[in-house]
Amino acid sequence: MERTWSVNEGLRRFSSAVFHPLGWVLGRVFSPNLITTLSVVAAGFSGYYFAVGRFVLGAWLLFLAGLLDIWDGQVAKLTGRVSTFGSFYDSTADRAADFFFSLGALYYFAHREIYDIAFMVGAYMVLSSLISYVKARAEGLDIACNVGLLARPLRLLFFGLALFVYGLTSNPWVFRGPLYVVLALAVETLAHRVAVVYAGAREKDASGEGL
Repeated sequence: MERTWSVNEGLRRFSSAVFHPLGWVLGRVFSPNLITTLSVVAAGFSGYYFAVGRFVLGAWLLFLAGLLDIWDGQVAKLTGRVSTFGSFYDSTADRAADFFFSLGALYYFAHREIYDIAFMVGAYMVLSSLISYVKARAEGLDIACNVGLLARPLRLLFFGLALFVYGLTSNPWVFRGPLYVVLALAVETLAHRVAVVYAGAREKDASGEGL
C-alpha cells in the first residue's frame, strides 16, 4: 500500500505553508529558473566552505540551497510558469548542486586523511545520484516512484545538520554516526524505488502498454 504521507512530504508542506505568503512577492522579482540557479550557487559556496573547514557557514548555505530548491517549483506553480524546460533544468541543477557540496566535504576529509568518512561521503554521492536517476527514468516510463524514506530535502537536512554540529564540536563521530544512518536510508530508498519500477514495468508489459 502506498504511503499517503512521508517525512519528505511533510517538509514540503511545511515549507509551502511558510513560503506561500511570500510566493507571490518573490515570483514578481525572481523567475523559477533564476531561483534554481541561486540554489546551485548556494550549494557551490557551501561546498567551498566545507572544503576549507568552515562547516557552520557551509551548512547554513546548504539549508538555503535546499529551501531554494523547494521554492523554485512553488513559485512556478503560484505564478503559472511551470514549463518542460524548467522541470529539466531543476532536475539537472539538483545533480550539480549535490556534487558541489558533497565534493567539498569529500575533499576536506580526504585532505585530513579521515578516509572512512571520505569513503562514506563518496558513497553518499553515488547513492544520491542513483536515487535521482531511477526516479527520472521511472517518470520517463510514466511510472510514479516517489517513494523511500530519504528523498532529497531530507538528505540535505541530515547531511547539513550533521556537518553543522561537527563544525561546532570537531568530533568526527558527530558526522560519522548520522552518515551511517543516511547511507542506510539511502540504500532503502534506492531499493524501494527499483522495486516499485520493477512492479510497474511488469504491470505495463502485462497490459501491453510497455510494448
